[in-house]
Amino acid sequence: MSARFKLFAIVAFLVLAGGGLAAYKHIVIGIPLKVGKASTEWLVESKITFAAFGEPVSVRLALPTSEITRDLGIDAQSSGYSFRTEADASGNLSAVWEADSVEGPQALYYRVRFPESGVNSAGPVSVSGDLPKAVDPGLTRNAREAAESVVRRVSEFSSSPDSRFVGIFQEITALESSQEISLLKRAYADEDERRGLISLGVDLLKLAGIPARMAYGVRLEEMRGPQEALLLVEYFDGVHWKIRNPDKPTDELRPDQIFVWNRGGDALFEVNEGAENSSIVFTATRDLIPIERQTDLRESSLLVATILALPASERQVFRFVVLIPIGAFVVVLLRNIVGIATLGTFMPVLLALSLLEMPLQSGLIMFAVIIGAGLWFRFLLSRLNLLVVPRVAACVVIVTLLMMVLSVVSWRLGMRDGLKITLFPMIILAWTIERMSLIWEEEGKRSALLQVGGSLFVAVVAFSVMEMRQIRYWAFYFPELLLVLLGGIILIGRYTGYRLSELMRFKNFETAA
Repeated sequence: MSARFKLFAIVAFLVLAGGGLAAYKHIVIGIPLKVGKASTEWLVESKITFAAFGEPVSVRLALPTSEITRDLGIDAQSSGYSFRTEADASGNLSAVWEADSVEGPQALYYRVRFPESGVNSAGPVSVSGDLPKAVDPGLTRNAREAAESVVRRVSEFSSSPDSRFVGIFQEITALESSQEISLLKRAYADEDERRGLISLGVDLLKLAGIPARMAYGVRLEEMRGPQEALLLVEYFDGVHWKIRNPDKPTDELRPDQIFVWNRGGDALFEVNEGAENSSIVFTATRDLIPIERQTDLRESSLLVATILALPASERQVFRFVVLIPIGAFVVVLLRNIVGIATLGTFMPVLLALSLLEMPLQSGLIMFAVIIGAGLWFRFLLSRLNLLVVPRVAACVVIVTLLMMVLSVVSWRLGMRDGLKITLFPMIILAWTIERMSLIWEEEGKRSALLQVGGSLFVAVVAFSVMEMRQIRYWAFYFPELLLVLLGGIILIGRYTGYRLSELMRFKNFETAA
């Protein structure tokens, strides 16, 4: 059996395997091939982690209100635990996990799905029955006098619950606090700083005769990844319970920005004494396929389910990981077929991956500044005759310092894009500076500039391909197509003919002949 036959056999197997799995997903499970045909839904996942030490464990998680959850798709993961949902007298729902004996690190998940439009968890809630009354916050004498002074000052300019809410939290979040607010902040210093400020605002609202309590929300931002619950404030305006973000007291909560996970003032989650070091994080991600299709995928075999079988917090990482092979394919295509010289294979791919999370123009400018300044410092180091490893380590330190300086300067100039400079792969930048300086010394300035320019061009092309919505959809929901990509890379790897740039380069020889 010849090597050529083996090559084509391997490529054919990869193409058939990847294409076959993708066809199965589309035809049998019903996953759309085109992103435009998919309906967009949000998935919000809570992840409770704790350490158990062999005793009975009970975990309780407050859930979105019953009026909302009836319209949502709900899923709980509790392997090894008994699971149930409970409702109290007010209709507030809780998820309860129980286990007789577990030990070691534990993770419990609860997922909620809802359409991108049509669900407003932050809207006002009407009150039926007896109207709520403000409970006295029970402050100490000095704290109460300071709080009453703040409430009187706010009440002079506001009369409605809405305007008093705005006035109170503007006082709390002001850059220069009044003497009364400073005293009250010290009184709430035993709590977490942000929670203490919100507790202070809630108590001031109660003192003003406005029933208020804490609530919890999740920012609907995919790029944020795992996040802590956003502390919100819920207050009664005389007719409805309203909920607002105390950081932006004048703004109404937008349902496309924040999903309110729990309202009603109850604790977000509780873990009994059989565990320690408990915490909770939330992950929000968009799903571009319907809920029933996701269920079919998760219940299918391992090879078919792939990424969607993972929890959302772990799945989020793969949204970028699956794009790396696509960037690598672009690099192979442009280097081996077109003939563009680059500084390695990984540098353009990782640079393109970094550019996905920042504006393209700002990213290229920051990259050019770091490489230019780093190259100048590298030439200074060359005069010291250092060995390779210490020299590269010194480049890493210099790149780190340059990134810090560039971030601070851009922040002072009001350019927030500079804060994203940390997304650049530091070690790759250091090696780029090192290799560019060596090429500069051995092959000349022109060769070094051509290679770094080629790397930037390839990175921009890879970024443009990786940014395409359809490409990202295929990579995430049909990752088996990477096998087809692998077959293409293997075929290109055996290509030894002329590159496109060489055809242009030797065109004069053809004319002469």
